[in-house]
Amino acid sequence: MISQSLFNNPIKLKRCTGLTPEQFNQLSIGVEPLWNEAEEKRLSRLNPNRKRAIGAGHPYTLKTIKEKIFSILLYYKTYPAFWFLGLIVGLDASNVCRLIQRLRPLIEKAADPELEIYLKKAVSDIQKQKGIKKISSWEELKKEFPEIAEILIDATEQQRHRPKKRIQKKYYSGKKKKHTLKTQLIANSAGKILDVSKTYPGSVHDLEVFRREKTSKYIPKEAKTHLDKGYTGVKKEYPMLNFLIPFRRNRGKKELSRAEKIQNTKLSKIRVLIEHVIAKVKKYRLLSEVFRNKVEYYNQDFKNIAALINFRLEFTT
Repeated sequence: MISQSLFNNPIKLKRCTGLTPEQFNQLSIGVEPLWNEAEEKRLSRLNPNRKRAIGAGHPYTLKTIKEKIFSILLYYKTYPAFWFLGLIVGLDASNVCRLIQRLRPLIEKAADPELEIYLKKAVSDIQKQKGIKKISSWEELKKEFPEIAEILIDATEQQRHRPKKRIQKKYYSGKKKKHTLKTQLIANSAGKILDVSKTYPGSVHDLEVFRREKTSKYIPKEAKTHLDKGYTGVKKEYPMLNFLIPFRRNRGKKELSRAEKIQNTKLSKIRVLIEHVIAKVKKYRLLSEVFRNKVEYYNQDFKNIAALINFRLEFTT
């Protein structure tokens, strides 16, 4: 069983969930009404003619919403097998699995409900603003919409279990020499995650993910967009946008000029911020170890963890 004293122990709670007691309490307050609503719908749908009141019957082992949230956050942070997680929280493996499935759609909604629409909404707000006050430069954009004046984009890969033979080639990453899952992240210079893409097989190139996600539609043309060398060629495809990409030494070129090296150093000092964001995401072991669950769950779990990163960021500003 989960000791109630754990929720008031800052060190142990953060090691287990990644959250401080204040953050954990606030998240619990956000999840509780969503959980109650989802459970009412689920139980009513299972038996529309039920006579027993919802919540009646054998009491649930994890009585409080805090215990339930602790279970899924511990799962994300340490990524144990369900049978082992069950030993910790006092459930068997099948009940732990069902609990995770029920909580999975709720974490993002409670932690950062605007994660999926934030960038689209910001671009829409800029279009409305242009009718009032014209934004034609980066300086004006930074003044009116500082949160999206400087955007950083990168894709991250995670190894997955070897898939069935017929789809092995699809998931094989030539870069990692493994079967991987790839996800594109968009963040701003403050470290806030603005968007999480769908999940793609490891064989899909970073630039192809950019194309399939139609990311160019949701980037203000006045914004400075930082990319790595893997996106070389994107400027020709989208000349209306302001992409900042490090210089790359071509095969026929011996070395970069001094000016190009200086420029690359300046860009790397900014672009390292997206690496810091990816590092925060990877601290949750579910996104750093070999992913061994169903692939269809992966993207929602990724978004939940990204929402938790943004949720924690709110407490530092």
